[in-house]
Amino acid sequence: MTETTKPTGDLSRLSDDLATATATIAPFIVRVDDGTRLTASGVSLGGGFIAGASHAVESDDVSVVTADGTRHRATVVGRDEATDIAILKVEADLPAAPVVTVTPHPGELVLAVARPGDAGLTVTLGVVSQVQETQTGGTNEYIVTTDAGVYPGFSGGALVNTRGEMIGLLNRMYGRGAGVALGVPLVIRAAEAIKAHGSRRPGYLGIRTQLVALPDALRIAQSMAQSGGLLIVSVAPGSAAESAGLFLGDTLLSVNGSPLEDVNALREHLIAGDTITLQVLRGGAVSEITATVAASE
Repeated sequence: MTETTKPTGDLSRLSDDLATATATIAPFIVRVDDGTRLTASGVSLGGGFIAGASHAVESDDVSVVTADGTRHRATVVGRDEATDIAILKVEADLPAAPVVTVTPHPGELVLAVARPGDAGLTVTLGVVSQVQETQTGGTNEYIVTTDAGVYPGFSGGALVNTRGEMIGLLNRMYGRGAGVALGVPLVIRAAEAIKAHGSRRPGYLGIRTQLVALPDALRIAQSMAQSGGLLIVSVAPGSAAESAGLFLGDTLLSVNGSPLEDVNALREHLIAGDTITLQVLRGGAVSEITATVAASE
């Protein structure tokens, strides 16, 4: 009988690396069971907090099953409708998954890792197909598209690199069944907001804006590094913006101290019920205006 030897070479080393990456992230991937017929996945953030996909947690009667098979009762700390992220809490000090916040690049090898129901840990392999980048409060955020298979039950699982570090939270709803993951910086921001304030609803100011360049004289006088702001081109009657005293022609420079150099940067701060501080340029003078964000209709 001929003894089979383990193959050597680049493919064998790659295979070993992928297996090691899977073993690295596996302890932090949980099964999320909300009592419905379908289950989903989640990723431990440490301290008993778990990130999952809000659309996959239909009720507040939730339990999670950890890698060792232990079932824990969980509470829903809150949900962020804008990102479809839900944060759960269990009374167990689960360790935090290793994460990386560096924006990935198309072509990188990635693994989609989840615990979809009774199937146990399930892994698929692919590449980063596309990266959609945004910036919120000076922090780079991104949404990743991958050709790795993202099957039912994968929402809330982790997209990881070949070192086993999480780069994004899988979400089938965003990709309408395709492979999409919300980047770690976005997940962290949403998680911290939910921990601090509970469920977060998108808000509404009642303005339309467009990006404009700031005068050099203003930038020098104010020692401003930013090059642009958001010009208000319309204010809805009876809106939160009108109540706060914002006018057509005002230029918004910052919100809560974060520079406003694109429309998305403002939108990310519009959470219903929050009071925000806007730095406004009006008639060559800079002032601050506070506004209470209304709920989106």
